[in-house]
Amino acid sequence: MIKQNNIKIRRFRKTDLADVRILIYKTIDTCYADFYCVEAINFFKNWHNDQKIIKNAKEGYTIVVEKNNQIIGTGTIAGDEIMRVFVDPVFQKRDFGKLIMRELEQKAVSTGINVVKLDASLPSKKFYELLDYVVLEETFVEVENNKRLDYYKMEKSLTKKT
Repeated sequence: MIKQNNIKIRRFRKTDLADVRILIYKTIDTCYADFYCVEAINFFKNWHNDQKIIKNAKEGYTIVVEKNNQIIGTGTIAGDEIMRVFVDPVFQKRDFGKLIMRELEQKAVSTGINVVKLDASLPSKKFYELLDYVVLEETFVEVENNKRLDYYKMEKSLTKKT
C-alpha cells in the first residue's frame, strides 16, 4: 500500500465493488460521450460489469486509489493484460492515471512479465502513448444497431533500454 498527501493506493476489496462500478460508469458517461455512440457506451458499461470486476480482481491484481477515503481511480492487471484503468473525471490530468499505470507495470515486472498489453479507447489512446505504449492494431467491435466501437490494441516493453 502506498500512502501520501491523503492519497492511498491499495488492493481492491469486494466491499469496493459498488464504488468502483459507479466510478467506471461515471467516467464512461463523462469521457466517452464525445467519441462514441450510445450503443458503444452501453457496450462499455456491460463489459465492465460486477462479475467481470470481481473475476479479474480474483485472477489478477486490482488496485484502487483513494483520496480522503473516496475511491477516485482503479486499474487491474491480469497476466500480461492491463485493463479497467479509470480515474474520476474530476481528478483527471493530475497524474493519478500515471500512478495507477506505474503500480500495475511494477506488479507485472515483479511477476516476470516484460511486455504488457491493453485495449485503449479512443479518448485514452493519447494518455497511453505518453506512457510509451505503441499501437499494434486499430480495431473495432460491432455493437447494437449495426454500430461500431473503435479502439486500439497497444503494448509496452517493460525492459530497461540501455
